[in-house]
Amino acid sequence: MREKTVRIKQLKLGPMDNFSYIVWDKGLKEAAVIDPAWQPETVEEFLRKEKLSVRLLLLTHAHPDHANAARYFLGKDKGLALTVHKEDTFLLEPGIGPLTLLAGDEELEIGRVKIEVIHTPGHTPGSVCYLAEGAVFSGDTLFVGACGRADLPGSDPRALRRSLLKLAALPDGTELYPGHSYNGDTSTIGAQKEYNIYMKLAAKSEAEFLKAAV
Repeated sequence: MREKTVRIKQLKLGPMDNFSYIVWDKGLKEAAVIDPAWQPETVEEFLRKEKLSVRLLLLTHAHPDHANAARYFLGKDKGLALTVHKEDTFLLEPGIGPLTLLAGDEELEIGRVKIEVIHTPGHTPGSVCYLAEGAVFSGDTLFVGACGRADLPGSDPRALRRSLLKLAALPDGTELYPGHSYNGDTSTIGAQKEYNIYMKLAAKSEAEFLKAAV
């Protein structure tokens, strides 16, 4: 079995137990930063320690608690762009850029690591998950034991159910890396299908899911 080329660092930052992630090719030292928020110096310190070059700055969605350090990295490297789904640009702070806009289903690369974009609307219209070598970074779509809120401006509980079903179709062994430390820091898709009430209700029926999620 081929050894994975991807490496992952999970950083819990800020007052809302947010996770920022650094994902990189262990051989080529090219990195993506997912959801840069709250404490950019902490992220930068790890990048410097590991001698990593940031090639991608990725948002799972554009709520401020996931994006409020993006301007810091854009200011440090004029070659960087902020990658966000086109349906979430209305949530960004004014004047931030440059932007790379996603439509969903793209494939991105850092070194030899391929990152699949999965459009998972519901929490926001432009929420996405990123899948890299058996690890999915789920933002606020799916948490350990919970799912994202569907009662915010731009939220859609029916779309969120469809997105959870999309994630449930991934292999059970897929590692789950959520956007917040709610009920736990990591899990697997298989464990969430078995124990997460929202995943179970999503699979059961739309009516049952909506009763719990709204």
